Amino acid sequence: MNEQNLIKFNKLFPWFAGLSGDLLFWAAIDTLFLTVVKNFNTSQIVSLTSISLITCILLQIPLLNIIKKIGNTKSVRLGSLLLLISSILLTLGTNYIIVVIGKILYEVAFTFQNMINVVLKNNLELQNRENEYIKLRTSANTIYAIATMIISFVASFMFSINNYLPMIGCITFCFVCFVLSFNMIDYSNNNCIKSKIYKENKDKLKKINYSKIVLFIIISYGLFYPIVNSGQSNGKLFIQQELLKNFNVEKTALIIGLILCISRIVRVISNISFNKIHKKYKDKVEFLLPFLLSLSLCLMVGGYLISFSIILKIFVMSLGYIIILFIRDPFKVYLQDLALKKAEKEQHQSLLTTLELSRKIVRAIISLSFTVILVNNPMIIVITILIILSIVEIFISLYLYRMIQES
Repeated sequence: MNEQNLIKFNKLFPWFAGLSGDLLFWAAIDTLFLTVVKNFNTSQIVSLTSISLITCILLQIPLLNIIKKIGNTKSVRLGSLLLLISSILLTLGTNYIIVVIGKILYEVAFTFQNMINVVLKNNLELQNRENEYIKLRTSANTIYAIATMIISFVASFMFSINNYLPMIGCITFCFVCFVLSFNMIDYSNNNCIKSKIYKENKDKLKKINYSKIVLFIIISYGLFYPIVNSGQSNGKLFIQQELLKNFNVEKTALIIGLILCISRIVRVISNISFNKIHKKYKDKVEFLLPFLLSLSLCLMVGGYLISFSIILKIFVMSLGYIIILFIRDPFKVYLQDLALKKAEKEQHQSLLTTLELSRKIVRAIISLSFTVILVNNPMIIVITILIILSIVEIFISLYLYRMIQES
């Protein structure tokens, strides 16, 4: 192991993790691209997410076995390669089946890509800097937040020049990240857990038993993020519906665009400031962030109920939406760090995979349930259900906080 290699890793990690956090540009123009360029209808577009998500859930065990066999370093490279292939298929796919394969590879890629967090933890421990996990992970999220904020400003303009221009940008970023992935090396002896301890701990590999605290981390993570994802997507639609009752389409689009721009800026501020917030409040963020999630949803409902002022109504609802963007990245960083601290080395690969699996399962259940509910019910019902789920999350977080204090 070379100390210079670890220093190089520390410098490049935030850029790699930040720029590979999603398919940049794709998220900004995905529905527009699929509608205008691919000529897909609404049903086809919605089904893409459902099919890819369910397929990825079913593949979790085989994917975890591959990760254990090839190790963290090669998993990160494979994840980057799959993202690159996915971006090409989504861009150049000439029919629905090819685009579906692209979306499936997109979901699968992040299962492998997620091992970068294990790589970071292992390399920091080699340098006796394990407490800097949140600092470096937050730096990566800040780069991602700034990149997506800038892209949100220019993507539509690029699309109007040439429909394929944003996707060319997407492929370019994926290629850069694939090149950077060859510097994302796990220098520890835990790169490939299975080969290291197979002979001496064969039975333990067959069945990993998580501790009670780790199980509650999985539950908390699995519930929090689907609420955030649904609150963000349905919350935007909720605000849009209220705007359309009072303004024309052009003015509604302008106001929604302003709200989204402000929320992106707030997301950047959140990532920049979270390291200081965590140092001040430490494990209290475990229940403070779920409390803010519940507050954000309550603000949306509270704003919806305001009838005497449209300006105040939209302001309060928008404030709730912006809070969701403020809390989503910090909670992920904190719980991943906590999970890696509380689990054994040989559990890290399966643990991060299980965290994402729990999120995807709950997200799929919530998505399908809300699709059925919205057929005959207004959006206020969905937001109210999310408030109830967020209160459940608060109690889970409080119980987890108590276990952390006692451990």
